[in-house]
Amino acid sequence: MSPRPLPKSAKTPKAFIVIELLTNLSYTTLFIIWASMAIVFAVAYWGLSYMGAGLEHAPTSLANIADPAMRFANALYYSIITATSTGYGDITPEGFSKVLASIQSISALLVFAIFVTKLVSHQQEMTLTEVHRLTFEDVFHNTREGMYIARKDFDHIIREVKKHGDIDSEHWENMIIAFRQLQTLLEEIPDFYENEIHHYNLDEKREQLLLEAVHRTLHRVNQMFDTLSAHDIDWASKEDVMKEVNEMVRIVTDVTPLWKFRSPYKAHEAFEDIIQMKERMRLRIMKSIS
Repeated sequence: MSPRPLPKSAKTPKAFIVIELLTNLSYTTLFIIWASMAIVFAVAYWGLSYMGAGLEHAPTSLANIADPAMRFANALYYSIITATSTGYGDITPEGFSKVLASIQSISALLVFAIFVTKLVSHQQEMTLTEVHRLTFEDVFHNTREGMYIARKDFDHIIREVKKHGDIDSEHWENMIIAFRQLQTLLEEIPDFYENEIHHYNLDEKREQLLLEAVHRTLHRVNQMFDTLSAHDIDWASKEDVMKEVNEMVRIVTDVTPLWKFRSPYKAHEAFEDIIQMKERMRLRIMKSIS
């Protein structure tokens, strides 16, 4: 029989619970706690100086100051020096004030350390967020640029066909490479909406640019096939080309609904245009094969 799990309070030491609670506080609250502690301990040192054994238990020289206001000012000065662990040595603890000074040093340093840690952590988060943003922007621009390069390859093939009525093996190879590049780029589009991957989301303007890039690219593919067919170039007999074209059609078929689902902007018309371009390509493939 397995042992019963211990309650959470029994598993986690109270000291760690206190540290966790302090860590969740704001910068202002942490500073107020630190300053309040300095004032509370200053009052304690000041009070010890007025006790019967003030010379034995109060920090040195406090009991010798007659003016209460000046005595409290010196007690506050000593409290702040103790809290910051500066330790000039002009006032030193005696008797019971040593206990208070030890408690204050530990507690004040703890609060101050948490304050500094949160500050450094915040700066790191800001830096990391900026790095993610720049990386995201780079990926976004590379995606659009990759589609632009593919369209340029298709345009070059179209011009070559119109000029010579045929294309050589190098152009067929360029076509295959362009299709493979498009497959990779299209598969990555839904990831733009996943914070776990990019930590940054597409805004509406960038989404419109991306939709336009995909639509233009698919339209250019259809134009290229129209040009090839118009010049009686049997592109459907090229098995390696057909393999990449069919794979791209499959990816567009899978990616577009997922992209539309993840998009928060609901650009239904733009997605429908992409689907129509894809269907037009699919029908052209079927017609060429038959």
